[in-house]
Amino acid sequence: MKEFKPFRLDPANHRLWRLSDESEPVSVTITAKAFDVLRYLVEHPGRLITHDELLESLWSGVAVQPEVLKGHVLAIRNALGDDAQRPRYIETHRGRGYRFIADVTTAQKTDNLLSSTTTSHLIGRTAQLNALHEALNQTREGHAKIVFVHGDAGIGKTALVETFCSNLSGQHTSLSYGRCIEGFSGAEPFYPVIEALSRLLKGASSNKVQDALVAVAPSWANQVTGLLSREHRALLQKVAHVSARSRMLGEFCELLEVLAEDEAFVLLLEDLHWADFSTLDLISALARRKSSVKLLLIATYRSDDLATRGPALKQLVNELLLHKLCDSIHLNGLNQGDVAEYVRSDDSEDGRSFVQLLSRQSSGNPLFLRTILDHLKSMQFVSIDRGQWKSDVPLSQIRFEIPQTIAHVVETKISSLDDETQRVLEAASAVGDVFNSVVPATAAGLSTRRFEEVCETLCRTRTFIHRHDMDTLDNGEVVRLYRFNHALLREVLLNRQGPLRLAQSHALIGKELEKSYPSELRAHAAFELAAQFSNAREWSKGLTYLKIALQTAKRRFAHQDALAILDKADEMALHLSNGERELAQTTLLEDRASIYAANHDPRALQAFTELLQMSEQLHFPDVQARAELGLAFALSWRDATASVAHLENAARLSSAQPEPQLKARIRLSSAAWRIWIGGWDPEQVKICEENLVPLRNGLDREITAWGLIEYSMMCLISSRYRECLETVDTNLEILVKHAVDRPDFNIFRAIWMAHLGRPWAYTLLGEWGRALKEFDASEALFVGNANRYSICTLETLRGFLYLMAGDYRATKDICSKLGFYKDKTGHQPAALYTPVLPNEIRHCALLAGTTEVGLGNLEAGIGILKKLEHDMLEQPVITDWYWLFLLEWSLADAQLRSGDIEQARMHADRMVERSDRTIEVTWRAMAREVRCRIAIEEGDRPHALRLINDALQITEMMGAPIADWRVHRTAAQLHRAEGDGARASLHEQLFNRQAQRLLDSLPYGHRLQETFARLMA
Repeated sequence: MKEFKPFRLDPANHRLWRLSDESEPVSVTITAKAFDVLRYLVEHPGRLITHDELLESLWSGVAVQPEVLKGHVLAIRNALGDDAQRPRYIETHRGRGYRFIADVTTAQKTDNLLSSTTTSHLIGRTAQLNALHEALNQTREGHAKIVFVHGDAGIGKTALVETFCSNLSGQHTSLSYGRCIEGFSGAEPFYPVIEALSRLLKGASSNKVQDALVAVAPSWANQVTGLLSREHRALLQKVAHVSARSRMLGEFCELLEVLAEDEAFVLLLEDLHWADFSTLDLISALARRKSSVKLLLIATYRSDDLATRGPALKQLVNELLLHKLCDSIHLNGLNQGDVAEYVRSDDSEDGRSFVQLLSRQSSGNPLFLRTILDHLKSMQFVSIDRGQWKSDVPLSQIRFEIPQTIAHVVETKISSLDDETQRVLEAASAVGDVFNSVVPATAAGLSTRRFEEVCETLCRTRTFIHRHDMDTLDNGEVVRLYRFNHALLREVLLNRQGPLRLAQSHALIGKELEKSYPSELRAHAAFELAAQFSNAREWSKGLTYLKIALQTAKRRFAHQDALAILDKADEMALHLSNGERELAQTTLLEDRASIYAANHDPRALQAFTELLQMSEQLHFPDVQARAELGLAFALSWRDATASVAHLENAARLSSAQPEPQLKARIRLSSAAWRIWIGGWDPEQVKICEENLVPLRNGLDREITAWGLIEYSMMCLISSRYRECLETVDTNLEILVKHAVDRPDFNIFRAIWMAHLGRPWAYTLLGEWGRALKEFDASEALFVGNANRYSICTLETLRGFLYLMAGDYRATKDICSKLGFYKDKTGHQPAALYTPVLPNEIRHCALLAGTTEVGLGNLEAGIGILKKLEHDMLEQPVITDWYWLFLLEWSLADAQLRSGDIEQARMHADRMVERSDRTIEVTWRAMAREVRCRIAIEEGDRPHALRLINDALQITEMMGAPIADWRVHRTAAQLHRAEGDGARASLHEQLFNRQAQRLLDSLPYGHRLQETFARLMA
């Protein structure tokens, strides 16, 4: 809400209020269109709003004369009691527009509070409440904070955070919240975050949030388009989606920086034990982001064994605590003193005994304590008088009719209700933790109106349920949402129903949900629909909705959530009929294998092996060929040679494919991966080029895009860096938009290839500033998706850029972060991202060895590189052939600096020989440059001249920015030694020009500018 004293503007309810200290707010009468004009002016205070802007914003697409505005402004002035000659609110600029001149503040919106009830006095939680207030104070000073509040079910987590949040109103602090939902709904990527975002869009700052979404977080805006205004939806359509879709994490961080720019922002995520993996990844990334955003993120979760996301959540919390990236508040049970305060017991012996009995039976759990007291009261064992509980019978006569669990107490309370109320609660429990009166009414055998009446009766005494938010159905009807007071209550209600009756209820609820959502919006309810129909044993229908949910996870690049969905889908597929079951299982297995492959998960090998066997038995040759490609890729992580046979099998299987485009796709993929895995091969290059024509001429644009994404890697390793970038940019957009629901496309691997290829291409192009931005964007994506392999690879690639710029301290920091170095005690420190596969371990070792050489630790660096060379030659894995170029260059340079000319010559000659098998310009030029320096040291100037002239000829043909400056510097030194001053001066000029170009590509003041300048000197 917006306040400008003495008025309050409520956009959500379309109301204008006049405030008074002595009485309740008074509603001010104003027409609907005048209200819209006032709202627009208030949301842009202090700025001149032109006539054209108002007409475009409020009458878009309608022919309206500017004179209409005068009438509405006059109506506003009459409502506010404003004088046009001496305005206090609206200032007129004749012929131009209007300016709102009163001071505007944002009031806490009541419908964004956690509960509609007043929070009672909190018992035994003073220290925890103070800890939250201290975190908020630090947040206001620009220190973003993450606080986990955890404890057993019923321990009072919600009561604590509700009490804290209820005091935020009027403290210049914004609040929004989202809750994770149990079961299928809990698997939807970013579920509670999107719920919190939706609340903001319905709140007083809706316009500001929409502006920020479209400007900095378009991929998030795409998730909530139904809540955007028409103007903002139009703006969103103009935004490019390729990079935005793949940067949901980075965009959300930027969105928070906008929302928390002027005042602290509290984001509360409840019930994190049911969180989707993407939400956990987002919290992890927020914790690691270095930012001064005024954000306080509070997350609650149950730490008992009911947590369904326990292992992942535990790992996240422990890791963040280890690195001091979060705070933790653990709620224990109330002690006897707290229980005494709760029941207001006196200090008599009977009073102390009563407290001891309650403490023992409830274990200090506030929920259990309250339930036990209600039960004892219903049995007339205890009573309450003016807030004080007391025993009405001797304690020895009190017999608890419940065992150690609370379930029996709950069952007793349920049994005391009439049959109709029991049916209402049982039907509601089948919907979920939160429900409305429309969906479960049929399952309860009641009309919607009668169902709501029963719920309202229960809410008046907070028996089992309480009022939640208001919700608007797609038909425009406004309904009340209700929420169970505790998850345990719902569990008891579910367990007391027979399986046949419960299945029937789920079927009826599923059909009502389908009615509630038009077909185009059912993707938003896919998890809920899948849960209902699977519980109803309508397996095919449930699986259909689960596949829709899988598409949502793919669009959000949520790998772990997609795997969780596939686990559920596999369970459902087992119940399908023969034929239908096999087809579904094949499709699901290919989806699973593709996700494993994108994450370089060792389980990919087994998944592709199973897919190969299954497709062969079912006679699916296309699937079989793709399984062979995937199996080759997985094998290449540990043994490049073993993968070749499977690539050949894929090419052979493609011969049986009658469709030319599909055949070309498989043959091109097979040849491209033969090169990427095993090294440059002119014959395989020829196969790639031959299949480009039928691939491009085919009718299926998505198949063309997939093949060209793989071909872009060919461009990268043949020095066609620009072509690589253009190919990736054009075709990745097609895949992301259209191919997400096709299991025959490994969309995740395409994204992996693009986001690793782009920054490396810019590095080799010498556009280092752009490369650094690409590294940041790609790493943010993979952090959000918890893709450990890609993070490690990006870190080492970034390190190689730093090497080229001479920043050896930064590269050593990267190696330390990846766990390469041990501390003084000989132990490896805790690494944020630890390499696992041979190729990523080798990348890190190559970076570390070259770093030691750069720092002058020649013996240590040579030792690391020598061992690495032995491993790469003994057991080659994917891309080893490519990184051998840098390895030989580093060893040749190190041996030259150490004075071992013979060893330096051997490594340089190997690099020349290996690079000449390719058409890669950068490494061919650098090989000759280092060999030239060795020849100069040996006194063999004729050979040195031949080498440097070859290097110059290579770079002049295609350009190699990171090699050019080295070649010209060495050429200048050689010609200077030969006495050819003119040639030496020419090459010195070219050296300075090429080096300056690299310097200029970096952001002004970046540390690499200083280190590179020292390297050139």
